[in-house]
Amino acid sequence: MNKNRIRLNICGAECTITSEDSENYVLSLGNEVEESIKDIMDKNDRVSLTLAAILAALNFCDESHKSVATADNLRSQIKDYLEDSSRSRLEADEARREIERMKREIQTLRARLSGGDSAEPAAAPARPAAPNVQTGTYSRPQTPAHPAKTGAPGKPDQDGFMSFFEKKDSD
Repeated sequence: MNKNRIRLNICGAECTITSEDSENYVLSLGNEVEESIKDIMDKNDRVSLTLAAILAALNFCDESHKSVATADNLRSQIKDYLEDSSRSRLEADEARREIERMKREIQTLRARLSGGDSAEPAAAPARPAAPNVQTGTYSRPQTPAHPAKTGAPGKPDQDGFMSFFEKKDSD
């Protein structure tokens, strides 16, 4: 970039500045410094030009430090907001996925309740497994031969359940 040579006159002091900034920008800075020095000198007649320049420099330095601190604070807040936004976006995405999963589950359950008519054939289970058929004859268990021990015939022994778990003496 081109360096510009700019001649400034601040409170009667001439100086030449070389800057990459535009001439208008540098002249506006010079005018701001001159106004600050004149304001300080107008408020107190006993202040010299040198002391007013020092006070103006202190004011500008103070404003600069406060501006940097404010900018750092804003950057920190923006970073926190971006992290919160990112976290919220992830939570929203996770919630959407959970909603979609639950919708599919509801569809599947509704299809089961309605008798298997499913709009989604992929969600329908495969053919049921063939039942395990046992062959043979079935008979009703017989009542015990000792009615006195078990009580009345046809009635199960009330003590039989607990006696089942008790240690038996050899009969």
